[in-house]
Amino acid sequence: MKHLLTSLLFGALALQLPAQAKEIQVGSLKIEHGYAMETRPGQPNGGAFIEVENRGKRVERLLSVSFPKTVSERGELHTMKHENGKMIMREVPKFEIPAGGKLKLQPGGDHLMIIGIKEPLKPGSTVKATLQFENAGKVDVDLSVKARSEIKPHGHDESHHGGHGSKKH
Repeated sequence: MKHLLTSLLFGALALQLPAQAKEIQVGSLKIEHGYAMETRPGQPNGGAFIEVENRGKRVERLLSVSFPKTVSERGELHTMKHENGKMIMREVPKFEIPAGGKLKLQPGGDHLMIIGIKEPLKPGSTVKATLQFENAGKVDVDLSVKARSEIKPHGHDESHHGGHGSKKH
């Protein structure tokens, strides 16, 4: 009986903890620290971030990201670069992860875009995403949604997401 009560207590405590992205191992890849930034009502697009470590001996490529249709219209891979004194964001066809290297998607740099968000992303919730790798195939990940106040600014503000990505594929 004592073990049952202890198990129930720990189970109840676990339910009260905020959702955390889990580390995922797929072949030679270690995927961790995944999260999406909260969005405001009416904000059509948002950003998501993740780290992928390639512990293998050959290059891996992240080819695409997708989200359930209940979350958004589509996902895109994006990069940000300084050009002519301005920060420019562009869709890219892939991200390379060198053998023994790491891909770090973060605010203000390379990132995942969530295009055509159906409902605002709220802190404490979770967004499901599917990453498509060249060699490892499809990998499903859970991205915890973080409040803006939890995210260190890196020059990647939400106003930029508001009008970006409105083109249709």
